[in-house]
Amino acid sequence: MVGIAALVLLAGGIGAALTSSGNARPASPRSLPTAAGATIRATPGRGALRPVIVAGEPPDDILNVVPLPEGTTVKTGSATDTGVGIYDRSLSFAVPVSEQRVIDFFRAELRALKWELLSQGPPPHGAPGYQIVGQHASSDGYEWEIGVTVDPTTFGTGSHASAESTPFTLRMFAVTGD
Repeated sequence: MVGIAALVLLAGGIGAALTSSGNARPASPRSLPTAAGATIRATPGRGALRPVIVAGEPPDDILNVVPLPEGTTVKTGSATDTGVGIYDRSLSFAVPVSEQRVIDFFRAELRALKWELLSQGPPPHGAPGYQIVGQHASSDGYEWEIGVTVDPTTFGTGSHASAESTPFTLRMFAVTGD
């Protein structure tokens, strides 16, 4: 009788382990829908954010809702860690479109991906450009904020005079109750 009970418990435990999703990572998106009003096709940001992903932070559910405009390139060596709180890092990018198109992209995409837009407008202290700040709840129990500072568009010189490039910086941090 004890042997049968042990066998039933063992079989049940094995079955539960095989069918349980446990702490499975959410699938990384291979694409993101482009939101109405974005004017630039959206791509998942996870791959480009590798320089600022450390020890599982930001969590997968946040990384899965970070969009980047198609054609974005990472500025090598631009990853920074402020060392404040559990996580506060930034990374700089450039994309070959106008400043306004980048602003329109982030306004539309962040809303579509359920980021609550907390503020929009000129950066503090009279800096040039435009800043958008959004907040998103995460499965890790924290609210995560994303700040996108879009700098003015620059143009090439000489034979590349019509080439435009808009730099922007993406900053992410976890909001704690402290």
